[in-house]
Amino acid sequence: MKKKERRAGGTRSGFTLIEILLVVVIIGLLASIVTVSIPKHLETARLSKAKADIQAISVAIQSYNMNEGRYPASLAALSEGDDPYLERGVPKDPWQGEYQYSYPGSHRPFRYDIQTTTPDGRVIANWSLDEKSTTKP
Repeated sequence: MKKKERRAGGTRSGFTLIEILLVVVIIGLLASIVTVSIPKHLETARLSKAKADIQAISVAIQSYNMNEGRYPASLAALSEGDDPYLERGVPKDPWQGEYQYSYPGSHRPFRYDIQTTTPDGRVIANWSLDEKSTTKP
């Protein structure tokens, strides 16, 4: 059997209760900071996804117009046929709602409008995809 080794001062090696408590407190503080900041970043990601979806739908509508010589009657027309313009279908917005499409558009009379509304009432639309477009109605 081996004897327990002791340090030069005669104490055992290991962590004290205070050291362990300090580590637990630091981990708790870091976890609370992360938990508070996640919802803000999730909303930013949802806004970015909605803008990217609207741009992708706009590209599909422009392709449809170039091939067919007219704008589609609805967004569903973009995912129909043997060679659809949107292969995975029309996406839902990040809040699980539908994108609204109108032709002719009220903001672009000779073109089309695509928009969605966030749960807090901000409108994200194709007629102005900068930060000013996310305004309350």
